[in-house]
Amino acid sequence: MPEAVSRPARTPFVVLVLLVLAAGLVGLLLLNTSLQQGSFHLAELERSTTELRDRQQALAREVALLEAPGSLARRAMSLDMVPDTSPAYLRLPEGSVTGDLEPAGSAP
Repeated sequence: MPEAVSRPARTPFVVLVLLVLAAGLVGLLLLNTSLQQGSFHLAELERSTTELRDRQQALAREVALLEAPGSLARRAMSLDMVPDTSPAYLRLPEGSVTGDLEPAGSAP
């Protein structure tokens, strides 16, 4: 009688293949979860950036309104400041003064 050819057991190989497949699936699941968390974080940062950009633009508009000459004049008047109708100028190289040296409130 011929000797029976012994075949290695297939069970350990099948278990190994299943373990590798399971590890791969778990790895893909963890990778996908991590990517989704990153996506949510990115969306939150983009929303925050949009809000901050809108706020910056609103503040820039407010500064532009407050810097307008009319607005500055109204604020100066509310602080009891008066316009100077006869300005005087100091020339530094010569040390001379040109113009009338009168207080701003005393002009007729």
